Formats: sequence, C-alpha cells, structure tokens
Amino acid sequence: MTQNEQQLIKIGSVLVSIVLFWVLIYQPLNKHLNQQIVIKNNLQQQLTQMQSMKPNVLTSVNTQKAPFPSNTTFSSWVDRQLSQVGLQEMVNRTEPVDNNTLTVWLSNAAFDLVVDWLQSIQQQYDIVVDQIDVNVTDRNLGLTNVRMRLVKP
Repeated sequence: MTQNEQQLIKIGSVLVSIVLFWVLIYQPLNKHLNQQIVIKNNLQQQLTQMQSMKPNVLTSVNTQKAPFPSNTTFSSWVDRQLSQVGLQEMVNRTEPVDNNTLTVWLSNAAFDLVVDWLQSIQQQYDIVVDQIDVNVTDRNLGLTNVRMRLVKP
C-alpha cells in the first residue's frame, strides 16, 4: 500500500472508532442519564408534595383520636365496644392485666370483623394490640379463635 492509502486507512479507522464510541457508548449512556434525571426530578416533586402534606396529615390524625371515657373501666368500655360491633357473643373470657391492659379471648369470631374493630379502636381511641394469637377454626367462613392483649394509652 502506498503512503496515502495507509494514511487514509488510519483516518478512516479513527473515524469509525469515533462513530462506534458515539453509537455504542456515549448515546446509550447519555440517554440513561437523561432518564435518571427525569426520574429524580419526579421523585423530588413527590417528596415536596408529601412534605407539604405532612402537617395536614399529622393534624388530621391527632384530631381524630377521641378521648377515652374517664368514668368507666377499660374492661367495661371494651365490652361495650365489642357489643356495638356484634362480637360480644364470641367473647369467652376477658382478663384485666392492669388498669390499662386487658386480655380478651374470642371463639369462632369472623376474622374480618375482628380486624375491622381493632383498626377502628386504634384509629379512634389509640388502643393498641400488644399481643395477638389467631387460630383458624373455619377457613371457608373466615372464623377464628383469637387471644389478644389490648393496651390503652
């Protein structure tokens, strides 16, 4: 090959290398970085929205808690709450641990009803389930035996 052909091959190989670098490395990397920037901006906007909503959520959560009646015992209050949702017939036994803690045994209680009741007393009165044991008695009907320890704040 002549000197000009060799130089032409060198220049051509450099140009092909640049094009291959551009197509195989730079463009995909640049596209991925741009996608990540868009994702980051979207997440930043979501974070800003959530932070601006935080005070509203905290005040709504704090204002929803009803005061616990001071003229009744925790045990009688729980019995009344169980009666209101139709779970009183399923109560086998209740045992006060102290003034703020009560253990309740339920037999053949509908699991969904128990969970809904626990959620409502937690949201409304801040009553917490400290311990719970659930045994399925009838899977088709959703019936369970439950032993739970309720704690008032």
